[in-house]
Amino acid sequence: MPAFRPSESDRLKVMMLVVCGIARDKIAEHFGISKPTLYRHFADELDNGSDIANAAVAGSLYRNAVDGTVSAQIFWMKTIARWTDKDAGDAGLATAAEAETDEIEVSDREVARRIAYVLDKAARDQGPESI
Repeated sequence: MPAFRPSESDRLKVMMLVVCGIARDKIAEHFGISKPTLYRHFADELDNGSDIANAAVAGSLYRNAVDGTVSAQIFWMKTIARWTDKDAGDAGLATAAEAETDEIEVSDREVARRIAYVLDKAARDQGPESI
């Protein structure tokens, strides 16, 4: 059997699988390799995949916010700058805003799925070197 040689596409795929929370034994199985081979060839993606993906998404969000995308600007200011649109003087308004926030809360797994989707789309649109 020839030695396994990962491509850049394989590296991106491993990173996306890590971000989605797929177990390492399942990732190895997907590529038809052993876990030691997975660790030998994809150590960086396994150890840093989530950080790399988060950095790519944060960079994209930053570019969108700076370029004038209002929703990206609002998201940035509410999460990074910790701005709020709650009126501290109106308890009813604050309670309604908190209830609204609870309805849109998503799980970590869903966030990871969305990040993987964005990375996959970016890779297809621009190639893995752009990430």
